[in-house]
Amino acid sequence: MIATTVSRPTENLAVGRVGSTARTLPSIADAFACLAACEARGDLCGARLCRLLLQRVARDGRVGE
Repeated sequence: MIATTVSRPTENLAVGRVGSTARTLPSIADAFACLAACEARGDLCGARLCRLLLQRVARDGRVGE
């Protein structure tokens, strides 16, 4: 049996786009609003992602906005 690689052009495009554009972080107020919305809906996974986003925003020094 010969193992072959399946060509995935969409995967290559996605990986290429991630590296070529700079991602901007939201303001701290927007991140807190998203966290409040997730907690109001009971979305535990979304709330966890928002908490991690808040940590990134705070780490990158955008707290004073």
